[in-house]
Amino acid sequence: MRVTRGIRAAIALAAIFLWDLVVASLGVARIVLSPRVRTAPAIILVPTVLERPWAVALFAYFMSLTPGSTCLHVSDDRRSLYVHVLDTADTGTTIARFKNVYERWIGELER
Repeated sequence: MRVTRGIRAAIALAAIFLWDLVVASLGVARIVLSPRVRTAPAIILVPTVLERPWAVALFAYFMSLTPGSTCLHVSDDRRSLYVHVLDTADTGTTIARFKNVYERWIGELER
């Protein structure tokens, strides 16, 4: 049963990442190609409930691999990640999206 849940989580994580990669790439391309587009870059603190070092690292990697965001630092206790985002209107929504899109499925792999 555990293997099945892990496989399901890995497939979901890969599919979600590929979709996010396409959508984020188009968003970054729009910003780069439209000089009048205003952006709201920010450095945000993303708390995490992930416990294993590999899970926190995977969370940071997925955020960094998505165009328009990069993980700058992981706190010493591995409970917070500092992430630079190219454009965010609402940091709370951005944090919730990262947690719902990536942390949720990585948490399934961690169990």
